[in-house]
Amino acid sequence: MMTDLKGKTAIVTGASSGIGAAIAKELAAAGANVVLAARRKEKLDEIKAGIELSASGKVLAAEADMTKQEEVEALVKQAAEAFGQVDIFVNNAGQMLSADIRSGAVPEWEQMIDVNVKGVLYGLNAVLPAMIVRESGHIVNIASVSGFEVSKRSTVYSAT
Repeated sequence: MMTDLKGKTAIVTGASSGIGAAIAKELAAAGANVVLAARRKEKLDEIKAGIELSASGKVLAAEADMTKQEEVEALVKQAAEAFGQVDIFVNNAGQMLSADIRSGAVPEWEQMIDVNVKGVLYGLNAVLPAMIVRESGHIVNIASVSGFEVSKRSTVYSAT
């Protein structure tokens, strides 16, 4: 059980399914205002509706592509305008494509790098300055076991 997060604001990236949706539900159940971020707005709206039925925190569904710095900055601005400062930022968005290093699948490599590396950095860049000024805030980076267990088909994904 999480501690009381009433009045805190959390952004969860990759919140349209799986781990991201589960994290968002738990944060909202603990009282946090939650901003659901992902590319699939219709899925975000479904998750939002489910959370609103059972949680005490407020929920905002915000379509955002983590590979686009301007969209990440707009996401953080939208969260701040809706709920005040961003207290928690959960870097959960991730892309896992099957493209081993010998395949020459450069577009797939670039997609994983853009989401799994640049997306994380864009998020940090957008929230960290205000957290440093306030001397408070939490950043949670979700990783994969593939970072430790590399297979022939996951070399690039594992690296990211």
